[in-house]
Amino acid sequence: MSVRDVADRLLLSSSKISRIESAQRNISARDVRDLMDLYNITDPGIRNALMRLVEESRESAWWAQYDLDAGYERLIGLEGAAAIVFDFQIAIVPGLLQTAAYATAMTRAWSDDPGFIKNAVDVRMARQRILTQGATFEFVIDEAALRRSVGGRETMRDQIRHLIELNTGSKVLVQVIPFSVGAHQGLAGGFIALQFSKTETTGSAAGMSDIVYREGVVGAGAYLEQPDEVAGHLQAFRGLQHVALTPQATNSLMEQVLQDL
Repeated sequence: MSVRDVADRLLLSSSKISRIESAQRNISARDVRDLMDLYNITDPGIRNALMRLVEESRESAWWAQYDLDAGYERLIGLEGAAAIVFDFQIAIVPGLLQTAAYATAMTRAWSDDPGFIKNAVDVRMARQRILTQGATFEFVIDEAALRRSVGGRETMRDQIRHLIELNTGSKVLVQVIPFSVGAHQGLAGGFIALQFSKTETTGSAAGMSDIVYREGVVGAGAYLEQPDEVAGHLQAFRGLQHVALTPQATNSLMEQVLQDL
């Protein structure tokens, strides 16, 4: 029996295997057993060890308890593995920096289902735990995100105070592009670039290639993985940082926005 015949019998299409290998979908215990059969791994010790790894990975993937889109799950997993997270947003405060009240108001734009809203906000708050872990986080936000009223005056006040507080630390860098800059490259839309080594060039660390995520209006966003696409976005991010205010001047602008509210 050929490998193709075995794969067909085990319901492992080439596209499914490709999605597993590229982390576009989670791998189940059944998938691991099928892959071991496909590759003729018969040693009991190896099989048991691999099955233990599956269980451990599911335990460490806290988001597995939520019913999330596969693309969103992938983003969360990649964020946790990144060395540097670059996040540019033009119209909203980045998810990793949102308060619960702001996140709730944002989620209501998609659904008024209380269960959906609670699930989405819980996941967003849980994602923010990575801000205290080993990665570095660099954010650029257009002033429009600060001026747009999401959830009302008090929600915006609390959100901006939260941004100022985060921007006084050493691991989270927040810069704002003021309206006075006029046109800039980021007006085409927001994106998140994930770098897996602390270098300025696109590459890989531990077998992981740098990647860009662009969120969609409906459903999962798009992942850009070609080296030239990723390098272009990283270059664009540096350009946006160049025209943005320094962190200190950013805090001064946010203090002014607080006074205007």
